[in-house]
Amino acid sequence: MSLLKSIKNEFNAASAVYIRAWKINKRYPVSLVFFTFAPILWLLPILFYGWAVSGDRYSEVLLNLTGTDDVLVYTALGVLFLAFFDWTLWGTAFSVREEEWLGTLESVYITPASKFAIVFGNSLFYISQSAIGSIIQLVIIILLMKNQISIFSILLASLFLIASIVFVQAIAIVLASAVLWFKQGYRIVMLLQVFFMIITPATFPIVVLPNVLRGFAIINPLTFAMEGFRSAILFGFSPQLMYYLLILAITIPITLFTGMLIFKKSERFLRKKALVGKY
Repeated sequence: MSLLKSIKNEFNAASAVYIRAWKINKRYPVSLVFFTFAPILWLLPILFYGWAVSGDRYSEVLLNLTGTDDVLVYTALGVLFLAFFDWTLWGTAFSVREEEWLGTLESVYITPASKFAIVFGNSLFYISQSAIGSIIQLVIIILLMKNQISIFSILLASLFLIASIVFVQAIAIVLASAVLWFKQGYRIVMLLQVFFMIITPATFPIVVLPNVLRGFAIINPLTFAMEGFRSAILFGFSPQLMYYLLILAITIPITLFTGMLIFKKSERFLRKKALVGKY
């Protein structure tokens, strides 16, 4: 019973942080509008480039490599996935530093809730904010596919999207501890963010990567989440999707536990040294 009460308290704390983030950001409507429609703005140049390189919307080369010849849909699905990845990673990893900038870190840290509630509450805000733009993107993709997509495919794809969000939380919680240590550690977040964008075959097939980067991509759980997400939309259910889900089910809990352990030990050490709120 005490465990359930503890979970409920953590959920309430994360919800309070989430609601507060919305209240703060609602005071800056231009920023909200930008970050809502930014994923669409990022999508257009890549679509135009893909069209220009292939010379048409449909590519026989892409068909041989991936099983689909639709350049626009293939690319759009990858950008949609990357948008969710970017905002989840950034929102989680940067949450502690944002509390410092707002001048609220010390007051938040003395609350009885765990520090994960602070991180996850802010992360939920970024996820829900980017979800608006992602839904708009998905509508555009559905229109491009001309009703060739089913509700079941969307639900199946959502499982991979959720799995990717949980995995990114695990990586980002480690980066949040880096931000605590180095203060300007969000530079590390940006570097790792770009690296994951390269080794996650979102807007290009994995086979075009150099051998070294392809090796990183093969052991990257986000690769399986990305391929599962896109395959579910394009081709529907297949046994291979179950294989992808099995890999994610094994790797995500291990990564999440490791990330939380690293954050907890780092935060406890810095708190003992009175360095948590120091700029």
